[in-house]
Formats: sequence, structure tokens, C-alpha cells
Amino acid sequence: MKISAGAAPSWCNDCFIRGHLAPEPKLTCVCLDKQIIDNNMNKRYFYDLKVFLLYTLLLGCFLFLSACDNQPASDEPGQALVRVDGEEITVIQLNDELNRARVQPDQIDQAKQQLLESMIDRQLMVAEAKRNQLDRAPNVMRAIERAKMQIIAQSYMQTTLNQVNEPTDAEISQFHNEHPELFAKRSKYHLTFLRYPVNDLNDELNVAINSAQSISEVTQLLDMHQISYLRDKMTRTTMDMPPQMIARLREAKQGELFLVNENTNNLLIFVDNVENSPVSIDDVRSQIFSHLLNQKRREAARAAITQLRAEAEIDYLHARQDTSTETEAEADMTVQSLSPPLISEKDNHLLEDTLLQNESIERGISGLK
Repeated sequence: MKISAGAAPSWCNDCFIRGHLAPEPKLTCVCLDKQIIDNNMNKRYFYDLKVFLLYTLLLGCFLFLSACDNQPASDEPGQALVRVDGEEITVIQLNDELNRARVQPDQIDQAKQQLLESMIDRQLMVAEAKRNQLDRAPNVMRAIERAKMQIIAQSYMQTTLNQVNEPTDAEISQFHNEHPELFAKRSKYHLTFLRYPVNDLNDELNVAINSAQSISEVTQLLDMHQISYLRDKMTRTTMDMPPQMIARLREAKQGELFLVNENTNNLLIFVDNVENSPVSIDDVRSQIFSHLLNQKRREAARAAITQLRAEAEIDYLHARQDTSTETEAEADMTVQSLSPPLISEKDNHLLEDTLLQNESIERGISGLK
């Protein structure tokens, strides 16, 4: 290759190696031009690669989300059953409602749909209430806080009651033997009763009723004064009644009247007939078991509350009141709210009031005359 006159050879490494010579001192080496072109091509390549990777990532996310949406619904816990304006109602929530409703096994399928529709209605009302900011109302916030505290307290008490030992066979036998009036010497009473309001009576009518010899005489007096009443017959065993009523009936003779006060009503009872009706321990074992378990739970609840009060520092800022009765009542209510039904519907005639301490009859017995 020839060199122009007066020009100094200008080499680059690449040209030196390859034997190339720059044509002019002031001109750029052809190898440098090639390098610039190569750099530009590399930049373009990396840009295209980034765009390709971005498109690939977006396509992968789209396919993943589509696959999730197309998955069939299942009954796995937490699976949404329905969406109400974006809010999900899940299998867990529905099962919780079923447990609270204590639905019979043969009615579960029908109850599921009814409860689900009810939950949808509730969700709609909650959403509308929130839109109207009703959840911020002072009375609503206080009620929510009260319910929250109650749930937490019941959770603690449930943990305590779960530690209660179940009644043993020896304890069941002991209870059966200690109460022959309920079992071995059980009596069945055929009664006629008359219930009428107390507030509608005057002194003269009260005297006339107290001197009556039969329920028919009392009904005639009530009819004359246009006072409404309920007359009916019932059959009860000593297992179906509280101890106070049992004692009163044992004192009464066949064909005798006696009066029970039920606060706003009077209950006039006539003993039609009495017969022996013993029952074996095998027939009532499950009922005695339930009664003793419930009794143990009451005692455990009272003991737990008493211990908490003893360990706590309680400062009454106003006049202190006697809370011992309230503590026992609270423990009883807690046990009742946490305990399942102690007897089935078909066994309501067994231990209905004596063992379960039916509240309405207890109030009536408190006014026994």
C-alpha cells in the first residue's frame, strides 16, 4: 500500500496487527468506524433483549392468572363460595354458621343454602351500613367492643372448662343411690292446673279463690269477673320437677288443691292421681352424666372467677356493692352458653327441671305457698 507524500503513517492496534494503514493523518482509522458500528449494534441488541424479556414476563403472569381463575371450585377450607361486591364468603364461615345453628345431620344440605343466602343478606346490610358510616356510631362501637370482650372472656372460660374431668361410673352410681325419690322411688303425678293473672284480682276475689274446693269453682269465679285463664292437664314425674315442688307434692294428697305464685301469675294445681314409676340406672345414665358434668363445670367456672378476683387489684370508684351473687350467676350463664344441650329433644321429660334447674319453674317455686 502506498503512502501519500508528507503524510506520517497513522496506525491503530488493529491496523498494525492486520497490516492496515490509515489513509490520512487527520482521517479516522477505518477500524475505529467499525468499532463504533459494533458498539451501536450491541446497544440495539441489549435493548431488543430487554423488550423481549419484558413481553415474556407479562405473558407468563397473564397465563398464570388465567389458570388460577379457571381452576374449578373446591370445598377446601378458605375456599370462597360467593363474592358480594368483592367481599368473599368462605366455606369456613358457612361451617361456623352451621355449627352455631346446631343443624341436624339430615337437614344440613337444606340449611346450607338458607344460611348462605342469609349471610349474603347480612353482608349487603353491613356494606350499606359502612357506606353510611353507621359502624362509626358510638353505640355501635360500644356494642362491638362489648361483644369482643365477651368472646375473649368466653374463650378463656372454655379453656378452663375443657380441663374438667368427666363424671365416672362411680359418681353416676352414687348420685343415683343418693336420690331414690328421683329414680328407684320415682312417682308420677297426674295434675290439672289453672294459671291466671295476679294483678286482675281484688281482695274479695282472692278470699273466694282461697276457699274454693275445686278448680271448677275457681274458673266460675274468674268467668264472673271476666278474667282470662289457662286450664290444662299435665303428667310429671319427680324427675321432671325441682326439689321444692317434689316436697310440696309429697305433702299434698290426691284430690287436694295447692297454689304456686309465679310473680305475675298464680298457678293453681289439683292432684288427680299419683302412681309409682321407678326407673333403673341404665335408663338414666346419660342424663345423670350430663347433669354431673354441667355441675362440675359450674363449680370450675365459679372457682376460676373467684381466683381471678383474688389475684386482681380491683378499686371501686363508687359505692361498693355485693357482687358474690352476680359472680355465681355469671359463672352459671357462662357454663350454659358454652355447654351443648345436656339432653336430646326426646328426653325432655327426663330431668327436665330437677337436673337442669329450669329458670321459669324455679321462679315459680320461689313463691310457693
